[in-house]
Amino acid sequence: MMSCIRRSSAYLATAALTLYLVMPSVANAATVSELKQQLETLKTRSKKAGDAYSKAYWELDETEVALAKTEKEITQTEEELAVAQERLGARVDGIYRRQNIDIINVLLEADSFEAFVTRADYLARIGEADAEVIAEVKELREDLLAKKRNLVAQQATKEKRAKQLRAKRDQLQKDLKLAEADFNRVKTQLDNARSPGGSSGGMSRPGPNGMVFPVRGSYYYSNTWGASRSGGRRRHQGTDIMAPHGTPVVAVTNGTVTSKEGGLGGKTIWLRGTGGWTFYYAHLNGWAVRSGQVRAGQVIGYVGSTGNATANAPHLHFQMHPGGGAPVNPYPYLRAME
Repeated sequence: MMSCIRRSSAYLATAALTLYLVMPSVANAATVSELKQQLETLKTRSKKAGDAYSKAYWELDETEVALAKTEKEITQTEEELAVAQERLGARVDGIYRRQNIDIINVLLEADSFEAFVTRADYLARIGEADAEVIAEVKELREDLLAKKRNLVAQQATKEKRAKQLRAKRDQLQKDLKLAEADFNRVKTQLDNARSPGGSSGGMSRPGPNGMVFPVRGSYYYSNTWGASRSGGRRRHQGTDIMAPHGTPVVAVTNGTVTSKEGGLGGKTIWLRGTGGWTFYYAHLNGWAVRSGQVRAGQVIGYVGSTGNATANAPHLHFQMHPGGGAPVNPYPYLRAME
């Protein structure tokens, strides 16, 4: 009887110990889930403004692409018109010269009826060719005027959409700044909850895919991979992460960084990860680390608008290159980092 009681007591003690050991991890998981939900709520506050900005941006971009196409068509039409006008000038000169020729004599000098018909047909064809060149010049001129009118309309549309974009951009930056303090507080709590020791030490922690989100602060981004840039002359090969000026930018993984300034990217960083992948950060406001080894989550720079970025639309242009090769769409990886 006593042995049964001892066995039951030992069983209960073991069960209690097991429950005690499991409880912290269950509570921690719940905390992480709750904190992630709070972050999503904070991001939702800026999402409406972000989506409006994104829509305005692409409407402006489409207008710029149409403008570039119309300008190219105008140049081509002007070249065609110049050639046609040169041909018409030659025809006019020919008409003037033919006026000094006795056409009747030309026809009567034919030594056979067949030659007479041939000469009459030739003179008729000259007249038809003159008419065709005149019609071609007229058509090209009308086409050119129509395209120039279209260009003026597109320029007016561009100005209108640029104004709308500026308003949406300012609203987005305002919303991001309003969410900044709450976002940083919740993100720090989430990083601490994810940290095995209970404290992140101020470092951003990796997301579910083992990489750290590159911006530490309130942000907005959408899937801009492959979108047109510079009036359709190039394609976007990264993701633009909108954030307030000076928002910390962190290393997504352990590796080595090198920095550079100039060109379209302005102040930039290349991070070569220990796993062989490389990551490109552009339009930085400044650097926290110019070169050397860094840890995942370490601050390496700050969001800005250097290079060809718009001054009042600070953002991080972020690229990913698996194995150091061609870039891939960062969007799904960024989603998995959060």
